[in-house]
Amino acid sequence: MSGQGDPPEGRRGGGPDGEDEFRVVFDESFVRAAVLHEPSAQERMRTGRGPRRLRRVFGVPIATIRVGVLLLSVVLVLAGALYLGARRGAAPNARAGYGPTVLVRVSLVPADGVHVGSGPMGADPFAGSAAAEWRDGRAGIVVPDVSGTRNFSAAQIRASMEMVRDFVTGTQLDTEVWRGVRPWAAAVGLDPDQHRQLIDALDHPADDDVHSATGWVTRFDPAQIVVADTRVRVQGGTSAVEAATGELLVGVDGVFVYAVHQVDTQVWTRFVVHRSWEFEVTEDGLRHGRLRVRRIVTVAAPQSCAVDSSAFFRPVFGDPAQAGVTQSPAAPGASSAPSASGAPGQGVPPLPTSPLLAVPGATPPGADPLRPGMATGTLCGVLAVSV
Repeated sequence: MSGQGDPPEGRRGGGPDGEDEFRVVFDESFVRAAVLHEPSAQERMRTGRGPRRLRRVFGVPIATIRVGVLLLSVVLVLAGALYLGARRGAAPNARAGYGPTVLVRVSLVPADGVHVGSGPMGADPFAGSAAAEWRDGRAGIVVPDVSGTRNFSAAQIRASMEMVRDFVTGTQLDTEVWRGVRPWAAAVGLDPDQHRQLIDALDHPADDDVHSATGWVTRFDPAQIVVADTRVRVQGGTSAVEAATGELLVGVDGVFVYAVHQVDTQVWTRFVVHRSWEFEVTEDGLRHGRLRVRRIVTVAAPQSCAVDSSAFFRPVFGDPAQAGVTQSPAAPGASSAPSASGAPGQGVPPLPTSPLLAVPGATPPGADPLRPGMATGTLCGVLAVSV
């Protein structure tokens, strides 16, 4: 009988310390079950799975490169959107080649025998005058049928003319502006530099060709003058031509007749403001509703040449001889005759239908401010007809 703990078949061979007793014996069925099976190529094709390798480009995992490209694309899209949004929100830059708007003003004093109104005003202050048959207000500024140019379609030209007509209406026909209120609706359509010029002229008017308030707008001193009838008789037209440099030049030649009287009196007169504007519109400005004013020529009558009319128009009432006819001093650098260019030194051709801008020379001894296209070349003249 074997010793305690020995198996019936006796001890197996092994080392003296019996280490063989602890060996694990795997039978054949266990070994067969443990065989690892590597899928063949066909099996991998059927299952859609294949061996995966970590691809790299210059040592960088391709997944990292894809993430970087995606982030860079997002950054570029956001930067482009911010840039375009800033450009859209900002006003177009003023063209470096043009300076401030040139404001030419001419006063006409009534000649002997020219009636300027007196006594109580009738029911129709325009009866018996050339303006009696004119249209009222904005309707008197005619926008004609137009055709396209090289760079502007007919629709764009008409839209430009409507922008210009809005500006003219806002500066000449607004009852609040007549009393000295700023023409906000019109000013917002100007380029920033000209907007500042307009506001400076309204707040700090000066008797020159840049800073005169009445060079821009029609207004009267509310402490002295009252506009008796809000119906203003208007006769005006618009025209457009494309400049060689690609801008659209829009011109307006308009005559505005106001019925005014002195405060606390019945003395009244018809007051004529004849203006000619030359505007510049670009495609970018048209998209943003912005325009530039190259020059405004203003003829006002009846008005004294001896008083400063840069802040408010000063209508003449009663005896014309009291007004005096004197040459108003020109501002430094300003010419007494308007040049044929849109701005000093620029050589911009005048609009063909704006003779008030285009025709230099002396004002006739007797001028008629009601006549469209009247030439002007001095800062003071004689009113030859009753208005």
